[in-house]
Amino acid sequence: MPLDLKSNREPIDHTEQQYQDVLQDLQGNILKSHGREESVHIFLTFPDPRREPQKTTALRQLIAQLATQDITSAKKQLDDADAWRENKIDGGVFVHFSLSSSGYEKLGFSKETQPKGANLQNRQEATPQELKDDYAQVFQLGMKRRQYALLDPAFSAWEPAYQRDIDALIIIAGDKLSDVKNKESEITTKLRGIATVASVEGGTKIRRQFNNQKEDAVVEHFGFTDGIGDPRFTKQDLKREEGEAAKRLFSAPPNLVLVPDPLGTPNVSFGSFLIFRKLEQNVQAFKKAELELSKKLGVSRELAGAMAVGRFEDGTPLVLQGNDGSTNLNDFDYSRDPVGLKCPFQAHLRKTNPRQESVRAGGPFARSEQQELGHRIARRGVTYGGPLSDFSNLDRLPTGGVGLLFMCYQSDIWEQFEFIQRFWSNAPRFLEPGMSQARNVQNNNYDRTGLDAVSGQNLSDQSDPVIQEVPQPPENWLKERDQQTVKADVKFANFVKLKGGEYFFSPSISFLKNLPNLPQNFPTPPAEEPVPSKTYVVRQGDDLSKISERAYNDGSIFTLIYNANRNVIGPNPSSLLPGQILYIPILPTNTSPIPGEEYIVLPGDYLFLIAERAYGDGNLFRVIYEANRDVIGPDPTVLLPGQRIRIPLRP
Repeated sequence: MPLDLKSNREPIDHTEQQYQDVLQDLQGNILKSHGREESVHIFLTFPDPRREPQKTTALRQLIAQLATQDITSAKKQLDDADAWRENKIDGGVFVHFSLSSSGYEKLGFSKETQPKGANLQNRQEATPQELKDDYAQVFQLGMKRRQYALLDPAFSAWEPAYQRDIDALIIIAGDKLSDVKNKESEITTKLRGIATVASVEGGTKIRRQFNNQKEDAVVEHFGFTDGIGDPRFTKQDLKREEGEAAKRLFSAPPNLVLVPDPLGTPNVSFGSFLIFRKLEQNVQAFKKAELELSKKLGVSRELAGAMAVGRFEDGTPLVLQGNDGSTNLNDFDYSRDPVGLKCPFQAHLRKTNPRQESVRAGGPFARSEQQELGHRIARRGVTYGGPLSDFSNLDRLPTGGVGLLFMCYQSDIWEQFEFIQRFWSNAPRFLEPGMSQARNVQNNNYDRTGLDAVSGQNLSDQSDPVIQEVPQPPENWLKERDQQTVKADVKFANFVKLKGGEYFFSPSISFLKNLPNLPQNFPTPPAEEPVPSKTYVVRQGDDLSKISERAYNDGSIFTLIYNANRNVIGPNPSSLLPGQILYIPILPTNTSPIPGEEYIVLPGDYLFLIAERAYGDGNLFRVIYEANRDVIGPDPTVLLPGQRIRIPLRP
């Protein structure tokens, strides 16, 4: 019986007969984590089908064989989980398979036929004239082309393995490392000669004993309990959540992670978009900042860390109590802490899962509970790089080489993972001051939230094109619970660095089994041109003036493109390299310079004219020049279109 994503608005009972066909065709790990202790993640690059068509044929056949013999269905995984819970029966090795957009194309499926994001909010895509919220089907673009929005490091700074095309990801997991390695060897041997292993990442759960938890807790390398706040997609899993708030906040409909597989069986085949990001953690810098913050505030190191994360190391939510030891880890929201005097707004937990705090009719963020809950993701990460560090000697803690293989499933990458990263974690004004203004009050404790203290990202001189602001680390912290915040000059941010990643789709098993029988299409891609609101790949012979001419019919606006891509291009705007990915911004519409705000120089602008429009007195042009001497240079008569200058308040 088909699964209706529109009418199924709550978790499903996975034992009901009506869902068995769907669960048999759906891959595991999507509705529920595979739960194994050990895992490897094999990243594949496929051959060029135009040069080596015989390899593509063999590859299709091998993938079909994997789907038939190895890939674990959601039904098997859920049944195995029940058997483990009831009788401790090991479900064995788990296998999962995902394709990137380039992987689909190399197997003969054009972008037009690939899976599409659900777009549950019915957003409009950006146009060269109007950015709006710049919604896009980002799976087809891939992670490298989303650098400008996510504020990721330029992909040229990623680990070499991830700078090439990553076409597929195979996840192998088990409770015994020997079983995992045996299956890895078996599969990679079959792949030899028909696909290239670009990288293999090993993941191991690391555990830590806490007095408030019955079993050793899964933690990440900063030492905090991890993986306890994910949506529940089956009634059986939701039933195990304790408390009214937990059941309300963790109840999740299937359409949060599932979309129809357009290449599978109609009404039965579903899949999910999978994000992979290798995140390196600077444990030493985090723990030293934690200690520095504790000294500046006069609080314990444990409390300083909890303010950054939103939980104590044992998982106790800071909003519930000012010390660790709680056994109530999920049954809470922030309704009793509206001004952030129990848990700071910049705490990672609060930023990335506001628990309906951002909901306000007519407010700046979510307009309904359904809208906010629609941004949730199903996290499936695992640590890499070795065991948990000994935190007793800060100077010996690792500065790199350890971290998180971050993975999450969703039905729309833009609406879920990207939204959380861009408009919550990176956004310096989420949640404050926007929420207080929506309540018609002023919160004097927070001028703004600042970056998520753990996962927020920023790049100097680069702002998200929608929020138009360069995020800065948070400044407002708590000395005492329920007391006024204070400024603490501690740069508590940027302890996590992206080393590489990609966007994938985990298709239905029936599609994978049927691959050898499906038609192939390898159209010649059209020559790409620079289009405002889109990304563009630099070609041989390009320079910024030529790109500007083709994008805007005006080569003089090249500075606008440079300023939007300074972190990709580097300090010299003349140093373009073929293959660099540039974001082409839309032309600015702020033709009226406003005192106290930023202004983008337009063609034909000069300082006297700007001062006339800003102050009604062109003779004040030197006020603007002195505030922007480092941008304009030694000659106040030379302005370049696209330069960003600050218009000071009238003297």
